[in-house]
Amino acid sequence: MDEIILDSLTEIEELKFILKLEAKAQNYLESFKWCKSVKNSWCDKDYCIYDNIGVFLFEIEPINAEVDDFVWIVVGDLPSVYLDKSVKTGRECLQTYCELMQDWVDNVSSGKSIGECYPIPAEPNRKNADLLMSRILFIQEELLKDE
Repeated sequence: MDEIILDSLTEIEELKFILKLEAKAQNYLESFKWCKSVKNSWCDKDYCIYDNIGVFLFEIEPINAEVDDFVWIVVGDLPSVYLDKSVKTGRECLQTYCELMQDWVDNVSSGKSIGECYPIPAEPNRKNADLLMSRILFIQEELLKDE
């Protein structure tokens, strides 16, 4: 794909990126047996960057009462994650995301077990830890910098 000049994107083009991320988030969510179906979804546009990252809140029909009926999903050019409804905002969702990813990076970098980390579908090696760290830093510097 040609390089995208972000300043020149129209609202329609931006919406296409968000809808593509939303579809990716919904597919990820529906891959779990505890999600019977998706009822509604909302995008936190303040924390979406074209096809690089998307933060979505989904209302789902859970498989039973022990599963939350609202779930946050982070998707994009990074590991996808779901978070329960104890997370209240898109900002908190990204902060929690960074904490979970940082834990994985720290354990991999120090040669510790990742058994207690959020499951990341990547080989636990230095290269992948460095790639993930670059995404964490991007989120912190570009999306969470106001704090």
